[in-house]
Amino acid sequence: MSSVRELEELVAAHGGDLGRAARELRALVDALTERTGADHPETLGARLDLARVLGTAKKHTRAIAVCEPLLRDQVRVLGPEHADTVETRQLLANLRYQAGDPAGAAEELEQLLVALSRTLMPTHDRITKLKRDIAFLHRST
Repeated sequence: MSSVRELEELVAAHGGDLGRAARELRALVDALTERTGADHPETLGARLDLARVLGTAKKHTRAIAVCEPLLRDQVRVLGPEHADTVETRQLLANLRYQAGDPAGAAEELEQLLVALSRTLMPTHDRITKLKRDIAFLHRST
């Protein structure tokens, strides 16, 4: 799945029932893990989709519990600069902030800044925005 549009279609197909969509994604993750392995990009993508749905459903603690091991696996398999790894780290930072952990969110964004600084110029808009967001989060703690 892994595209936002496909994820929106899945949720729409369940009449907006995020719980049902999450259950379907959990079953998909289990099936893909068994069939292709835990490190297969399709399995990693399904895990990311599950975290997104849980976050959308305001199940921040559960979404974080999906994101943390997913991020470790993505860094190990794909590398810290891979687009999916970057997206997961950004999602994890957002989830931590929404769960009331601005310090944890800042830590995730600082690690994201390190990863993106390897591939983007220091003046890139994304780098500038990350620095601004990190400063905001530090003021919030």
